[in-house]
Amino acid sequence: MITSNPFGFISYNTREFLQRVLQTFVNDGMFLRCACWYHESTGTEKNHFHCWVEPVKQMDTSTIVESFVETFQDGSEQSIAIRPKCKSKFIDAYLYGIHDLEYLTYKGLIREEVNIKSDNHIYIGDFKADLAQAETYRLKNCLAPFSRLKILVEQGKSLEDIYVILRTPFAQLIAVSHAYNQIKNILYREKQIEKIAESYDLVVEPNTNSPFETESQLLVDTETGEVIGKENNG
Repeated sequence: MITSNPFGFISYNTREFLQRVLQTFVNDGMFLRCACWYHESTGTEKNHFHCWVEPVKQMDTSTIVESFVETFQDGSEQSIAIRPKCKSKFIDAYLYGIHDLEYLTYKGLIREEVNIKSDNHIYIGDFKADLAQAETYRLKNCLAPFSRLKILVEQGKSLEDIYVILRTPFAQLIAVSHAYNQIKNILYREKQIEKIAESYDLVVEPNTNSPFETESQLLVDTETGEVIGKENNG
């Protein structure tokens, strides 16, 4: 494929080899930025990286494949797989690359379970603004309304800020206000439970006797295992 747009591919290389090759392409003025997310398989798939690269200029993707051929001592080789028409926006590549559950659900995707090993991710170049945009996209499009609102409250946003961030229609202002106050009350009670638990050497456990596990929490004595109290979050 001939393209000047960012594109993605799958790499089966070792991290050290992959990073070295990508850095060479950046140093040679072929790639502007590169990002790769490591997937450690828990099933039948091979361990691999989901990679995203931004070319400096138009290029033929078929010409780069040989540079990623990695030969091991036993004679086996690993390389990359570039799919046809593989143009990719960073937001999609990132959220898919880390297998964000809300993003996959939003896109209607089901994928084999993998361990996303963040320590093995590769970032070459500045992605600070792109990561912030990806999180904003996830917040506005992928999360359920209540989860979206809870994240903003946890971040310390005011009700007025939340109206602006969520672009709340006038007809929904009161509903969002009620949800905002309810979430603040829930978070306050959670903090109070933590303080009680710390004071009396207790652990907080979910009340599994309730069909709605998040509605109540149990205070449990760490030495005796005795339940000494319950906090209702409803």
